[in-house]
Amino acid sequence: MTTTIFGKLPDPKIKSTIISKESVDTVLGVKYPLFDEKNPTKGIFHQTNGFALLRSEASQLIRTERGERVMLPNYGLSLKKYLFEPLSEDLAESISEEIYYSFATYLPKAKVKDVKIEEGDSVHGLGLPGLKIKVLISPANSLETGTVEVIV
Repeated sequence: MTTTIFGKLPDPKIKSTIISKESVDTVLGVKYPLFDEKNPTKGIFHQTNGFALLRSEASQLIRTERGERVMLPNYGLSLKKYLFEPLSEDLAESISEEIYYSFATYLPKAKVKDVKIEEGDSVHGLGLPGLKIKVLISPANSLETGTVEVIV
């Protein structure tokens, strides 16, 4: 019986830096949105961690339309279907339920504290109809809070 090894085995020094306890404690991710218009010198794929990473993940989840992601057809929210509906208590409750469900399913490390929904012709600033959704979130194990705001 033989064993075939593909590739090259890493040097023991490099292997110890790859597999270490310090790298487990700090989770790094990509800051969303990918390009910062205020500071173009940062480039794209700027790294972030902690609560800023959680806000980026929440913003990405809210801005993704359900069915848009390849291999994750249920990821995101279906907010565009509510765009031309009159805002009533039932509609606001449906939007809130969808937000709570998506966060519980795809971002369980964030707790949704509050959802506020506003409508009006001035939401976009151009006289167009729209919805402004503000979601107050916090990490599951922290008291820190922050707002993610989306205009649909």
